[in-house]
Amino acid sequence: AYEAEVDPGPAPEQGLEARDRAASLARAVASLPEGQRQAVEHLGLRELSLDEAAALTGRSKGALKVNLHRALKALRTSLTREAE
Repeated sequence: AYEAEVDPGPAPEQGLEARDRAASLARAVASLPEGQRQAVEHLGLRELSLDEAAALTGRSKGALKVNLHRALKALRTSLTREAE
């Protein structure tokens, strides 16, 4: 009876693809300049507010916004090149 049932879990290759994507993202984030990397880590990955991130980094909210914007643009470019 179980042989005819579909396994509801993810396909085996999906786990490998997810790990590869996570590793690529980690490498790309690590290669960013310090201010951009901190902005991504605090605002994007840890989902801190601008106020919390500003208090932790000592940067203004405006500087964090600029750093995040530049980092996202750099990450998009880097990850797109890697995928091609």
